[in-house]
Amino acid sequence: MSQLVVWSAARGEWLNRPPDEITWLDRTLLSAGKDTTLHRSPRCPGLRYVHYRWELFSRDTTHRVYLAPYSPEFAHYQSVQTAAQHVLPIAPEQYETVPIRLEAGSWLVSVGKWVLPLCVDVPSKGRSQPTVPLSDSQPRTEGGFRQNGVSAAGHASLPLPDAAPKVRAFFERNGTACMAIAYLYQEFILGAVAPQAVPMIEVAIALDLSGEGAISDYKKELQRRIWNEQRHQRELPEFLLANALISQADLERAKKLAVANERAGKTETAKKRLRYRPKK
Repeated sequence: MSQLVVWSAARGEWLNRPPDEITWLDRTLLSAGKDTTLHRSPRCPGLRYVHYRWELFSRDTTHRVYLAPYSPEFAHYQSVQTAAQHVLPIAPEQYETVPIRLEAGSWLVSVGKWVLPLCVDVPSKGRSQPTVPLSDSQPRTEGGFRQNGVSAAGHASLPLPDAAPKVRAFFERNGTACMAIAYLYQEFILGAVAPQAVPMIEVAIALDLSGEGAISDYKKELQRRIWNEQRHQRELPEFLLANALISQADLERAKKLAVANERAGKTETAKKRLRYRPKK
């Protein structure tokens, strides 16, 4: 599995980060507690291990977060911001940004005026520690990682090489499916903290579909095109967002249709047809 190490300003050394904990990029880690303009957890950026990959996300309501490939020349935060390959925007209250999946390699993260070096490494067989950028002041870290859970087969199921084009073609031929999935995963699109899917029956009612089975069939078809198997409930919205297959524009189209159905009386008819009983 991939390993993560980050540079600790307070301890002056590289630290291994366990995959079953969020590494918060708070004022303690970034500035050794000196910079009070930086937030404490959980209202700050963070690194977490999700579905066999490390990702960078942010709940910071003050600072943008910049991610650039590691270079010894980028010691200053302005250099990192200029060279950044990804920028996480300032997060709205109670929400977090769409995360960035971190590829293997050495990176620099800039938050405010602080720069954090980190390294994501997939060790070769027998290597006891990840490769990190070395300097006299940044020694290689010691120790190892605890292994996280994997699939029953002992490895993660990766998307098929042509998964994204197949999904895009499906959505282009079936606009209703695209709107239904966008409506289903609206919290993911909007960047909510701990997002949840909208109940499928509520999607069916809002968009005047035949029932929950229609949304379930859309999900099964997407999983078939992406992984050629089921069991990817949480990974599905993440894959769709990471590959720009659903967007806020799709969600807006779905919401406009839901409003039109409400005004036309279709929503009430759908509730009766599907025997909808809202939870109290």
